Amino acid sequence: MNIVGIITFLSLSLLLMSLLLIYSKLQHQTPGKLAAIIVFFLLNAVPLVYIVYTEQSMDYASNSFTLGSAFLVVWLITAVIMFIGILFRVRSGKEDPYY
Repeated sequence: MNIVGIITFLSLSLLLMSLLLIYSKLQHQTPGKLAAIIVFFLLNAVPLVYIVYTEQSMDYASNSFTLGSAFLVVWLITAVIMFIGILFRVRSGKEDPYY
């Protein structure tokens, strides 16, 4: 596996963990909210995976502007979601039995 595939896997894993952190701190955990989180993850993951796949399948050297832009967008979304998840964790720390 090449380095782009590893970075893609790690980026999407971090995004999923951030979303699940937010879901774990929600007051009412319903299947609808879990489905919304999964849909949000897929809306962010599918374009990145598609761009990585098309960049890997090209036989010629291309500029990696689209690849870099896709990673930048996913990393920014992940950072914002991770920040929100950490705020949820800190704010409700006394109520959490695992804190």
